[in-house]
Amino acid sequence: MKWEQLCDDASLENLPYRVELSRHGQLVLSPRRSYHSIFQSRIIRWLNQLLPQGEAMPECPIETEIGTVVADVAWASPEKVKRNFYLPNWAESPEIVVEVLSPSNDSKEIEKKREAMFAKGAREFWVCDQKGLLQFFAPRERVANSKLCPKFPASVANR
Repeated sequence: MKWEQLCDDASLENLPYRVELSRHGQLVLSPRRSYHSIFQSRIIRWLNQLLPQGEAMPECPIETEIGTVVADVAWASPEKVKRNFYLPNWAESPEIVVEVLSPSNDSKEIEKKREAMFAKGAREFWVCDQKGLLQFFAPRERVANSKLCPKFPASVANR
């Protein structure tokens, strides 16, 4: 199955899960808790405020070597938005990719997603834990804060 087919499948339209596609064409469904959506919203709000020249977006589908990965939040420059706007899934990674952790996530899965995003051109990968605390990663290391958005807070728990 291809990502575009999933997008056009009406039977999947109202699922209460985030849908991803493995490289083997298998559906990966992830349920969401309330905090997850709230943290996504807060991260988007901060990105729009601190990086208004680009586009902050939820649920951005990105084609990678591990399949179509859906970033919980992503931020992209106008150039990348223009190149990918009409594609069913992004052919390259936005500059910033954020994963909001769910209880079902494990560290190996997040590491694979991080590596896949950097392989597709991400400049930073952020991880937001279940308490709203953020970790920031550059391609080769964890960093104390974002270099692309240095004023981004270390927590979105009470924002």
